[in-house]
Amino acid sequence: MGKSYFIWNGIDCRNMGVDLAGPVSIVRPEERVKHVEIPGRSGDLTYVEGENVFNSYIQTATIQVRGGYHVRDVYRWLRGSGYVTFSGEPDRRQPARIIGAITLDKHSHNLDIWTGEVQFYCQPLKELLQEPTVEITSSGTGIINSGDVTEYPWIKMTASGTTAVITIGGNSTLMTGLTSGVKYTLDSETQEMITLSGGDLVTNKTVGLFPIIPVGSQTVTGSGWSKLEIKRRERFL
Repeated sequence: MGKSYFIWNGIDCRNMGVDLAGPVSIVRPEERVKHVEIPGRSGDLTYVEGENVFNSYIQTATIQVRGGYHVRDVYRWLRGSGYVTFSGEPDRRQPARIIGAITLDKHSHNLDIWTGEVQFYCQPLKELLQEPTVEITSSGTGIINSGDVTEYPWIKMTASGTTAVITIGGNSTLMTGLTSGVKYTLDSETQEMITLSGGDLVTNKTVGLFPIIPVGSQTVTGSGWSKLEIKRRERFL
């Protein structure tokens, strides 16, 4: 079994002379709920804020730095925000920010090893390091969301007419006033539609909800487009 490690903003801790004292836990985030006490009634009522809404959380890594001359380099590296990957889930990353002070103390008088803790304030949903992109050229093509929550994909669409429809998992998006042959992008996270060539914001051409991909097997149907390129954005707990 290999040593535990983490990768922060594309840099492996082992390449910085940093070891972990032990593996970092794999956390399933807490669902965001509110508990309300009712006067005169035992217990309380639990209100769920929304479907698949989870709280951010802190991951603490205990690190060992080999050589005091590395300490300042480590301080400069472990700062700000970005993406972190822990060795327990080597194929995934999650947005995070390093918070709190980092204090490195000498482990012993005989060994030039410095120990301390790093706190990562992690966003709850993880993504694949290599996100799959699916190309669809015909209505009725199947697609599978293997993640734990609904996907909010990024879609590049080549229009074949002035009107187009994309339907996934029963959710339909209608687009009007298009130009045949022009490529458009739809970003379901930001709720924006843009022309790929000119970069013009044309969200006003959409009617209905932006495309989403529920968990499990789904079918992509529609008309008015010759090709869809879907960046999946699968997310995991």
